[in-house]
Order: sequence, then C-alpha cells, then structure tokens
Amino acid sequence: MTIEDKLVKAGLTVPNLEDLYRTNASGAHYISHFPVQNLLYLSGTTPRKDGQGYLPGVVGKDLTVAQGYEAARYAALTTLAAVRYALGDLDRVQQVVHMTGFVNSAPGFNDQPRVVNGAADLLVELYGDRGKPTRAAIGCQGLGGGASVEIVVTLSFSGPDVRPPLARDHFAK
Repeated sequence: MTIEDKLVKAGLTVPNLEDLYRTNASGAHYISHFPVQNLLYLSGTTPRKDGQGYLPGVVGKDLTVAQGYEAARYAALTTLAAVRYALGDLDRVQQVVHMTGFVNSAPGFNDQPRVVNGAADLLVELYGDRGKPTRAAIGCQGLGGGASVEIVVTLSFSGPDVRPPLARDHFAK
C-alpha cells in the first residue's frame, strides 16, 4: 500500500504546499527544503487544516495534551506537503532521520514529548520503522502565528530528482 493510500484510508489530506504559501502570507524569509546528497532538510511546519491554522494556542493553558498531540499530527501533514513538493512522491522517503518538535507551552508544562508524539506516531503509522526519528521535544513560549506546535524534520530519500526549493513569500532565493 502506498503512503498516499494509507493517508486516504486514515481520512487525512496532505495540503498543497504552493497553495499554503500563496494563501498564508507570513513575511518570513526561508525556503521549503534543501537537499544535501540523499538528505532532505525541511523548514519547520505548523498545524494547518483546510488552509487555516489548526489548534493554535498554548498547550497546558489553552489546549490539553491530547489537543497538542492532534496539532502535532497536523504539523506532520504540513511537513509531508513539503516532502511531496520536493520529491514528487511520498514513497521516496527512506528514513525519517531527525525531528525537533517545539511546543508553545504554559509555564510549568512538561509533557512536550507526549505532544510531539502526535507527529512521530503519524510518521510511524505511515512509514513503519522508517518513520521513527531521532528527536527532541522542546518547550517554548510563543511560536509564529500563535501556533501550538512546530516541527522540523530531516529525512533520507531515494532517487536523484528533487525540485528546487519553494521560496516562502518569494523573499528567499
């Protein structure tokens, strides 16, 4: 079963990266991805659903751990949008190498690893052991756009072709 088939079966939709960038001006200066040999470095992604920010806020204050988990799951879907844009095929992922998860956390909140599990669990659900990354789960106060979670992923891939990076807001070159 392809990764796309698994997503359909799970009732999940990977957004189109070009549409996300075009419809959600951020003023940020970065590119979507950067390949080095067979490693793909991806910019951080936040949870999006139906083109909008999903489950914004502070985990431990505005959101529960379960809601943060769900937000991290959707941040991973946004990461997959960049992977699909870069590689053209989600099945070209050989291994999710590393993931750093940032959780917009209330003072005293210390369940960041359980929140970031939302992203890691989705990647394992789709890729099996190939989706299990090394990782860090970091609490912070404030993320862009009021997001509750942001994840940054590095992965290895097969095949030679990678699309040129998509510049966010056309500032990066």
